[in-house]
Amino acid sequence: MNTSTHSAHPLDRRNLSAADYIVQTWAIFVSAYRELNARKLFWVALALNGLVIGAVAAIGIDEKGISVFGYALGIPRVNTRTFPDGQLYKVILSALGVGFWLSWLSTILALLSTASMFPDLVTGGVDTMLSKPIGRGRLFFTKFATGLLFTALQVTVFALLAFLVLGLRGGVWELGIFVVVPLMVVFFSYLFAVQAVVGAMTKSPIASVIVTLLFWIFIFLVHSGEQFTLVGRTASRLEIAGIEAKIESLKTEEAKEGLRKPLEDQRADDANWVLAHQIFFGVKTVLPKTTETAGLVTRALAVTANIGDEEDAEAEDENTRRQRGFFRSQFVTERKLRGAIEEEMSKRPVWWVVGTSFAFEVVLLTFGAWWFRRRDF
Repeated sequence: MNTSTHSAHPLDRRNLSAADYIVQTWAIFVSAYRELNARKLFWVALALNGLVIGAVAAIGIDEKGISVFGYALGIPRVNTRTFPDGQLYKVILSALGVGFWLSWLSTILALLSTASMFPDLVTGGVDTMLSKPIGRGRLFFTKFATGLLFTALQVTVFALLAFLVLGLRGGVWELGIFVVVPLMVVFFSYLFAVQAVVGAMTKSPIASVIVTLLFWIFIFLVHSGEQFTLVGRTASRLEIAGIEAKIESLKTEEAKEGLRKPLEDQRADDANWVLAHQIFFGVKTVLPKTTETAGLVTRALAVTANIGDEEDAEAEDENTRRQRGFFRSQFVTERKLRGAIEEEMSKRPVWWVVGTSFAFEVVLLTFGAWWFRRRDF
């Protein structure tokens, strides 16, 4: 009898319509927005958005050169001939706006601002939420989605201001700048997933922030290792090709014999570079790719510059062909190595960058939702 009465209750979740679910979800989002508005960090980040874009807008460029607030800087070869169609503003927005501000400072502010969401939900807020006809799994994922509001609103403001700067100062109305909104929300979601699960399990905002930052550092170290071994692997491959081409060009066997031993040594080193890169690449594949995700903005904006390519190529002599630093080479130029690395990175598809990162996030959030549903409140 009690079961029948309970099932017939209009607020029983089994009796809710699609419209009821939408109203519930919308109410949670509105509550999250009001919560963000009440936080000082939200408005601090919003003001910093304006400051960053204002700094970019203060830069001027014409056929004579570059200036800041009308004061000419006199930097050689930085003018509209080397940076046509607003390319300078794209470069600055990509490097300063996305690479530094959105990818680091704004993300840290967002993590700090949302750190208490899941600890508060577990320690007290869940009682109010579960008194309403909403399932625990849907509550967990809806709460996670509301946590993305901070970044979504901040990046939308950034994109709008950047669009105006590109149009009014750069003379190009670049709709592609708005790709930064979904990409940076996705970027933040990788880290927020870790923070949400750790926060729910530990009930501690501080612990969730610390673990998330440590995880972020780990991702960066893996990325750095993968990039370092990629450079080594590519340099080794090009060096082998250079030695082989040199051997083919020689006419005497005596001259060829002098290069066969270096070729064997290089091939042995190449096997080590390949193995090391495969290990780092394998680990990186299963982890979120924060750097590559942010880099998709640069790819979408088609950021390019023509600073001295021809002049540098003409000035390159036998001495400048040798690689400097860790990767030394007799046959590979630094220009060729950089070009090969850029080509390799551009071939990495979006589905690998975002898809494998999402896979990690889905697995982690599924575990978090499973733990949240099993917890005794």
